Amino acid sequence: MGFQDLPIFPLGVVLYPGTALPLHLFEPRYRQLLTDIRAADSRFGILTSIKGVPERELPPGRMGCVAEVTEVEMMPDGRSNIVVVGRERFALDRFIESDALYHVAAVTEVPDQGSTNPVALTVASDEVAQHFRQVVKAVHTINGQRGPGPILPDDPAQLAWTIASMIDLDLESRYKLLVERDPAKRLDAIDAVLRKAIPELELQAAIRRQK
Repeated sequence: MGFQDLPIFPLGVVLYPGTALPLHLFEPRYRQLLTDIRAADSRFGILTSIKGVPERELPPGRMGCVAEVTEVEMMPDGRSNIVVVGRERFALDRFIESDALYHVAAVTEVPDQGSTNPVALTVASDEVAQHFRQVVKAVHTINGQRGPGPILPDDPAQLAWTIASMIDLDLESRYKLLVERDPAKRLDAIDAVLRKAIPELELQAAIRRQK
């Protein structure tokens, strides 16, 4: 993506590369954004907002993710339900003047950086995946559900983001995972969350099985 101007939707969520997010568009500015990007490349930027900070005052360096629209359900009154998929991460350079109703910003792509041995990264990824499956199995038991768990990606660099998109995390923790450029450190962070949750969930699952 490099350096370019991008339509921007500041939002109190984190979109990760390679994950899907449903959105409901109702404000006139975002209805217009959808019309404009569908006539172009169907892409805009979701920039994670900061509570109490006006949209145009979000600081340079604040990170977000390019969102590509993959599904659109238009409603008679002009509102819409859409599904987007995360693509590249970006950092905000500056908002630029535009005639558009929505924000437009100059942004810079933010690639991964990390020196972890690929074999070690794969081993760590396999361990995190196993812990996630333990969580899913326990939750299914607690809720009386059956069936296979979610499909996880083979790419170790993607795994932490995919899992984070499916579990309960506060906004700050989600944003830290987006910002982290070392895949190994992302895996460590999400593994700590899973390890902390497993004992209590498995206890609840055992109690549920005894009923």
